[in-house]
Amino acid sequence: MLSGHPLVRHLVDLVLEVVARYGRLGGSQFAAAISYRALFSLVPLATFVATVLAEVLSVSNGNRENLIASITDQLDLTAQGAARLDALIVAVPSPWSIPGLIALSLALWGATGVMSSVLKTLAVVFDDGVARSLVRGRLVSVLLVLGMFVLILCAAAVSMLENLASKVSANVQESLGWQPFGFGVLLGVLVPLGLAFAVFLLLYRYLPHHRPGWRAAIFGSAVAAVGFQAVQIGLGWYLSGPADFTKVYGSASAVFAFLFSVYLSASDFVICSILTKVLDERPPLRA
Repeated sequence: MLSGHPLVRHLVDLVLEVVARYGRLGGSQFAAAISYRALFSLVPLATFVATVLAEVLSVSNGNRENLIASITDQLDLTAQGAARLDALIVAVPSPWSIPGLIALSLALWGATGVMSSVLKTLAVVFDDGVARSLVRGRLVSVLLVLGMFVLILCAAAVSMLENLASKVSANVQESLGWQPFGFGVLLGVLVPLGLAFAVFLLLYRYLPHHRPGWRAAIFGSAVAAVGFQAVQIGLGWYLSGPADFTKVYGSASAVFAFLFSVYLSASDFVICSILTKVLDERPPLRA
């Protein structure tokens, strides 16, 4: 019988242990906390990104226009939305001035809120709730925000690359026609999947005090990356088909859709962190 196979029994026991520990630790509460903090960290993060990008792009109007065009295409912004985004980038004060430094510091501090919730979640899962001190925790959160900024730049670069390739060649544009995220298979699935795996691996492997082994960290990160991509694809289909938030929430539908997306992604993060911890405690399955 297949149910009596050692591998099947091992997987069933693993799933049951993860589910039991998720309920015992209150994993849904941590996912809700991450999504709640993400909502209030979004504006400071956007301000921080806009401040840095404004300084980088101020030397070239062409670069700024290309970036705005890329963001407009990916977010389906209207002409008015694109104009407002351009005005925001132009109006942000230079970080080399006193007002700019103050705005940049406050934005960076505000953006660390969601990272603090991420660190607390990992502390509960891996370290029995023992977290870093306030100062060290904020410093680590700042580094995580800077890492997120790099990921945002990478996503923007991939988007601009796809737009450039589409303009250069009609054949390339046709090959990029399968577009789950507005990119082709390579740029829309494989690259985001690889980036997500790398991010989860860094979080699970290096942030806890009691670091899990590579076997557990790699497996947990791989499951988390696949789950994250599945959430994005499934949620995109759900919001564009069966569910229409605008009929229920009106103009606030974007906020609720954002919270729903972050909550599902945070749940994936919490569940797979517990999976990583459980795998690290268990010996590898022998054939």
